[in-house]
Amino acid sequence: MSDLDEAIELDRAVLALCPPGHSGRSMSLNNLANRLSDRFEQRGDMSDLDEAIDLNRAALALCPPGNSLRSLFLNNLAISLSDRFKQRGVLSDLDEAIDLNRAELALCPPGHSYRSTCLYNLASSLSDRFEQRGALSDLDEAIDLHQAALALHPPGHSGQSMSLNNLANCLSDRFKERGVLSDLDEAIDLHRAALALCPPGHSHRSMSLNNLASSLSDRFRQLVLPRLG
Repeated sequence: MSDLDEAIELDRAVLALCPPGHSGRSMSLNNLANRLSDRFEQRGDMSDLDEAIDLNRAALALCPPGNSLRSLFLNNLAISLSDRFKQRGVLSDLDEAIDLNRAELALCPPGHSYRSTCLYNLASSLSDRFEQRGALSDLDEAIDLHQAALALHPPGHSGQSMSLNNLANCLSDRFKERGVLSDLDEAIDLHRAALALCPPGHSHRSMSLNNLASSLSDRFRQLVLPRLG
């Protein structure tokens, strides 16, 4: 932690050498914000996260549309706001993060190397908002986004198992809201496919086993228990 503390002080010194109008100011703001975010994740001091958000905003303001760094700064601010939402539960932070995620996705059209990550980021934020507000439109959109991300992760892609899992979880959530069995059936198929990509020893295997078991239990309760009753 002393290394991180020193890095932050050095970043502050660099920023002081990049006053308004300096060509390196936006990246200096970004670097300090990232380091403060790292320290927040280690120590949990909200003042670090609040300052990181202010710095991220300032960096983004220096990157108007067309600037090559704009996508990066949109992403960093969205992540920090999402982190603060998870700490304080202020929905305006999550709403803003979603708006930023949408703007970032617009800068990563089909074929862009970062598009799948942008799809995931927006889907994740929409799922978080669904959990808070219960708006099925957010969950529907999250499912569409996860489906688009999965299409970019064909067999053999390193991200396929997590894409399968993410889509399956959202479909399972929608089943619990609407009771449409086809959503649960598809979730089970996706969980099976994800598990097949996680052989013994894989870091995600226990998660995949648990998710599949949970969905199978849900289907048992849906199809068998009513007849037993």
